[in-house]
Amino acid sequence: MNYKLLFLALPILFFACEADEEDPTLIGLWTVTAYEDYEGTTCSGTPDWTLDSMSAIFGDDLSLTMDFTADELTRSMSASVSAEVLCSMMGGTLDGDSCGFSFYGYSANMPLDELCLEMEGTYANSSCAITDSETLSYSAEDAAITITAYAGTDSAEVETGTWSISGDVLTMSVAGDSSCTNFTLSK
Repeated sequence: MNYKLLFLALPILFFACEADEEDPTLIGLWTVTAYEDYEGTTCSGTPDWTLDSMSAIFGDDLSLTMDFTADELTRSMSASVSAEVLCSMMGGTLDGDSCGFSFYGYSANMPLDELCLEMEGTYANSSCAITDSETLSYSAEDAAITITAYAGTDSAEVETGTWSISGDVLTMSVAGDSSCTNFTLSK
């Protein structure tokens, strides 16, 4: 009779010792900690853009995030750019609250608040706050991911690639028709 109790107790002991491991999930808000964008679809050679080169343009406040839901991805960027940086992005010279620049032999002097507004930003206290986001659809199966911009239209753009999560770090590589991007993100 005791051996029957032992057989009944074995499954309980087996399941009690089994660790509850969650499958890694993309769902949630991730912050980009490294970014490399390449011309071509192989993510090889020298990147055209990196997080460092973007920070050199937009400043140290640059923040890139990806927010995954069950089937949508929202990529967001925010930065706060000084008046000097804003004007230098146009290849201009700062003159008080204006930026003087030349294009194709024509000279112009544009107020910084208008220049910031052209970049879809908000200008205050000699700084341009720029935010941008786009929502895309995605699907992921095992280690594969497909991201689609303008889904359901004739202008749909599809990127495919791979992803993996180790701890709180997501690494993802996606390629489209003419470029490839490597991301490292953290929660």
